[in-house]
Amino acid sequence: MSDRNAPPLLIYQTRGRSWLQRAALTALGLAVIVLAFFFLTIALVAGVLLAAVIAVRFWWIMRKMRAAQKASAPLEGEYSVTDRADADKPRR
Repeated sequence: MSDRNAPPLLIYQTRGRSWLQRAALTALGLAVIVLAFFFLTIALVAGVLLAAVIAVRFWWIMRKMRAAQKASAPLEGEYSVTDRADADKPRR
């Protein structure tokens, strides 16, 4: 349960502050916002790069698996049956 009579924990009072304090707090707030924007941008770029590396690695593994499966597949081609006697005859 929350007590409605309890004082708030965070209060920002503009009355009683000089214009210099307000300007400094505004500049500090803007600096925090700019830093948060750059941090978010760097985090998103890092995430995209990590996802790209994982996708390329997955593609490479699947490529190797397909090549191995193709190499182990049964061979297809034409053939003809010959008798043993025909094999002993010299070819021209």
